[in-house]
Amino acid sequence: MWAGRFEFGEGWAVYRGRTDVNVPHRHAAIQIAAGRDAEIAMRCGGAVLKGRAIAIPPMLRHEFLDADGEVTAFYVEAELPLGRALRRRTGSEMTLLPESLAPVFSAMEPEGAIAALSDFLDMDMPAAPDPRLLAALSSLRRGPGEPGAIGEAAKAAGLSAPRLRELARSELGIALSQWLLWQKLGRASRAIAGGASLAEAAAEGGFADQAHFSRTMRRMFGVTPRMAAETLS
Repeated sequence: MWAGRFEFGEGWAVYRGRTDVNVPHRHAAIQIAAGRDAEIAMRCGGAVLKGRAIAIPPMLRHEFLDADGEVTAFYVEAELPLGRALRRRTGSEMTLLPESLAPVFSAMEPEGAIAALSDFLDMDMPAAPDPRLLAALSSLRRGPGEPGAIGEAAKAAGLSAPRLRELARSELGIALSQWLLWQKLGRASRAIAGGASLAEAAAEGGFADQAHFSRTMRRMFGVTPRMAAETLS
């Protein structure tokens, strides 16, 4: 069974604990998965990658295989400097990271792990994202499920909605619609962590209903909200 805890920060989330049954899924953030005491295994299509620390780029369909002991799954949003550096390093494939990073993610507080990963990546960043995109994303974070949110965010940033979608695809490497779903999941998950029921969490996240919330979480995390609630409440 899933047995662990989620923690959320500004632009990141981390799960530490045991993994269990999950279906192939793909999330709109970059994931680093690390085994605390042993290797982990990830499957992508017909390929299996094993190691102590594995980076998975956004929207790559994959699944956790059985892990021996506790794992850490660290999620970084694509627009952050760290996310951009990770995308530059991993490209579009699962990538083995140095084994020395595994204990960093397993033992350190999230902020310390982020600092260590930043040092490893040497944070010599490419150009920052278009400031208009960052302004639009900031607006969308405040209400990702509100009707007309993309149009309003685009207008506030001085863009057309199609141009905003174009910029997001170019700068983030993912569709804006997928980024929005990820934001909705984050809001709903925080609501569960705060004691909300699944129906209340779905509404807080801006989903049409609980069924939509469930489908999205299964597609992006490989588990249902009911399964995830055990690690969030």
